[in-house]
Amino acid sequence: MIAPKESKTLRKTLKRTMWFLVGIFVFCLVECYLLILAGLSAVWNGFIIIVTASVFYLIFLAICAKIDKKREKRDAEEKHRDPFSR
Repeated sequence: MIAPKESKTLRKTLKRTMWFLVGIFVFCLVECYLLILAGLSAVWNGFIIIVTASVFYLIFLAICAKIDKKREKRDAEEKHRDPFSR
């Protein structure tokens, strides 16, 4: 059985990943169409799409790691703050 906190984290991660996949699919579809119009062979077209998707995924992972790090830092600060002192 999965813990509630882990379940929430997993849902958030899956949601982010699904939005990324939708975005990269549309981007690669347009890129593929433009490369076909340019007259590039299917092999080069596939290679360029794979490289582009890989680079964007690495950028996506770096951004998500940075966001999660800031969120953990903010949560740690708020945990030590007294909620009744405001």
